Parts: sequence; C-alpha cells; structure tokens
Amino acid sequence: MGAAPVTHTNPEKKYMLKIPVQKRSKETVASIVESCARLLVQEPYHAITTDKIAEMAGVSIGSLYQFFANKEAIVAAVIDDLLQKDLVYIEDQLSKLQTTDLDAKVHAFIDIGFSRFHDNRPLRTALQGVQGMLDYWETRRVFFEHYQKAVLAHMPQLPGRDRDMVALFIVSSFNNILQLSLLGPQSQEREQAVKKEVYTLISRYLQP
Repeated sequence: MGAAPVTHTNPEKKYMLKIPVQKRSKETVASIVESCARLLVQEPYHAITTDKIAEMAGVSIGSLYQFFANKEAIVAAVIDDLLQKDLVYIEDQLSKLQTTDLDAKVHAFIDIGFSRFHDNRPLRTALQGVQGMLDYWETRRVFFEHYQKAVLAHMPQLPGRDRDMVALFIVSSFNNILQLSLLGPQSQEREQAVKKEVYTLISRYLQP
C-alpha cells in the first residue's frame, strides 16, 4: 500500500512522513522499525507487509501510516538506524586509536570495520537483497561523509594528491568489500585472507 506524496518535515529523514516529537510517538516509531528489522531476518522481503509490521509492533495500521507511507520507507528507516549505530561504534573505536604508525592504523581500521560487520550479520545479509529497491542515498551519503572525515583525521599527507578523494575511495572500497563478504562462505580463515588483501590494497594505495 502507498500514500500520496507529501512535503517532508525533516530533510535528513526523507523516508518519514512525520518526525516523532513526543515520547510515545518516538516509542511507536522505534517499535515499528525494530519489528521490521526482525521480519526482514525471518521472512522473504516480498512476504513482509505493513500489516505484519504493525501487528508485530503492537500498533494500529493507522499509527504506522502516520509516520511511514509504505514498507519501503520503513526498511529505509531500518537501514538508517543500523548505519547510525555503525557510526557511533566506529567513531568511538577510532577515538581510542593512539598509534601514529601508518601500518598499525590501517590494521586497526580494518579490524574496526570487520568487528562492526559481525554485529547483526543476519539483518545485514537480509538487507543486501533489498537495498537496490530503496531510495536511501541521503542516509548513505551522511554515513560516508562521517567515515571519510574519520579516515582523513588519521591519514598521512599525500603531496600532489586529493586527500578527500583518497579517503572517499578507501571508504567506498572497504564498504563494498564488507558487503561482498556477506555473500561468500563464512570462515575465520577466509576472513583473515580478506583482511590481508584489504591491508595490501589500502597500504599500497596510500604510498606516496
């Protein structure tokens, strides 16, 4: 089911019809998003409906449609919530990074990325199959900008090169590698092999 186009009240959350302000409304939205995330892990995407999401969340379908126009908008909120939690974790871990050695920094960045990648892997795997259907590029842009700034803060000077572009390429490449890792066989040996190749890729790319 869909709804007529509306003017979004918050440009940073374009998937929402209305931004919750009151505590009860915030709890309702949180329950809807959490329930959608659970259903994405349990069922095929095409089998999920707004009625199922509302039922699992314990809210009326009318309450759901106050905030979201359709299922796709709720899934976009699930992705947004996941990326925001990723940012908090990544920034917290990077704030503890004390080493000045470039090799150690690269290894630390890779470990931080993979550590976060393991959190809620079933949901990340489920989202892999539906992201192409969704318009959530604003959310991804914000995530990439934050991570890009974090990389820049730890990156060496590279005379003659655009540091912003270098940081963007590193973040984009690493994110794609993590996403592809969800689709392959899972084993500690394979992950270590992937980490080794990622380290080679980034460390060589950062050579003057």
